Amino acid sequence: MMSLRTLTATLTALVAITAVGAAPAAAQDDFSRDGFFIGFGLGYGSLGIEDVDDREGGISGYFSLGGKLNDKVLLGVESTGWYKDESGAELTYGNFSGFAQIYPSETSNFFLKAGVGLATAELDLGVLGSDSDTGLGLVAGAGIDIPLGSRFALTPYANFNYGSFDGGSANLFQFGLGLNWY
Repeated sequence: MMSLRTLTATLTALVAITAVGAAPAAAQDDFSRDGFFIGFGLGYGSLGIEDVDDREGGISGYFSLGGKLNDKVLLGVESTGWYKDESGAELTYGNFSGFAQIYPSETSNFFLKAGVGLATAELDLGVLGSDSDTGLGLVAGAGIDIPLGSRFALTPYANFNYGSFDGGSANLFQFGLGLNWY
């Protein structure tokens, strides 16, 4: 399995290479976010559980869709997920939220995101059984669209997800690369 340091270096190199290669596309005046959008991303996530000292690293990602409210605001729904399998025990965390994605400047493709919805956590021990819980989920994040065409962008992102459950809480820091069509 890839270490956090290796994954971070790989993602950083991909963003740098893509940003340099996309510079001519980024200069295009025809990049726009009109109407419907859909996107997905994949990366690394670090899960923390209340009253547990160590964080767990695993694969993480998102899938989102929605529409444009105005030139600075997109509204949508997003499903984020995190997964880790260790010695046959599978731990998953997810968040399904409605969110607003805000572009503070019309001349920049940087955005901030916030949303609310449901969070789920599940531990599956195979033949020993499984347990899951659902509660309030919150998400906050940031990213930047690097245009690769008039309606397509590579999007480095970082998100924070929080889940509140009957027995405690969990939080997920995730970062990675997304592909978005506007």
